[in-house]
Amino acid sequence: MRRFERMILDFLDVLERMGIDYVIIGGVAVSSWGNPRTTTDLDVIVALKNENMDELCRNLHEAGFSIDKNDLEDSFKEKTHFSIFDKYSEYHADVKGVYDKFDALTVRNRVLVPYEGHNMCIASAEDTIAHKLLFGGYQDVKDAESILLRQSELDMGYLEELCGELGVLDELEIIKKRIKDL
Repeated sequence: MRRFERMILDFLDVLERMGIDYVIIGGVAVSSWGNPRTTTDLDVIVALKNENMDELCRNLHEAGFSIDKNDLEDSFKEKTHFSIFDKYSEYHADVKGVYDKFDALTVRNRVLVPYEGHNMCIASAEDTIAHKLLFGGYQDVKDAESILLRQSELDMGYLEELCGELGVLDELEIIKKRIKDL
């Protein structure tokens, strides 16, 4: 059985060998900036070109992953995500393309973080907060709050501007007030 950390590294190795820009979002990014939490999936945005889809599928299969090329192609047409399953564990990666300017911004602002003796690219704390507020579920809001509590050097101007563009500035202000009142 492959450990979660090993699955992440093996998956990222495929992307890096192919020269595919990526950024990790979701629970793994939250654990880097906020409160650590359990997750069994890796959420990733990839800057994948159509001409690289066959090669990506082939390389992932060789690395022990299961991917349906039709799901991959459909997700890019429909601007949704697709899942890549680890053949050696219960873990998987949920992957989406760069579909809008916010995805492109998240990839551009990624931060290189040491991980298990390697480096990985994760979403900035500010981008993680904004996207968590956009998703808006209970755990997402708690995740955003934990990052705001733990990170003392956030670029608040950028974060507020991004949240304004995403339509979640009110949610950010509520969390900031709640933290201030602690």
